[in-house]
Amino acid sequence: MYQQPEPLPKPIQQALNQIAHSRALLYQAACRDKIRKEIDELLASGMSHQEAIEALRTNPPTIDPIY
Repeated sequence: MYQQPEPLPKPIQQALNQIAHSRALLYQAACRDKIRKEIDELLASGMSHQEAIEALRTNPPTIDPIY
């Protein structure tokens, strides 16, 4: 017969949730930074803002979240 594992104490569960949330925020910041750098490179190559945005929409940069 299957027994469910005992739930984690509330402070530990809260700490794990906070870690997961922090990790998600760091990933978001890394994505924004990557996009910002890509735009800067495209603008430096002579593209207009509109062309740079279209280039990113057709070929978005990806960051491996390393899960």
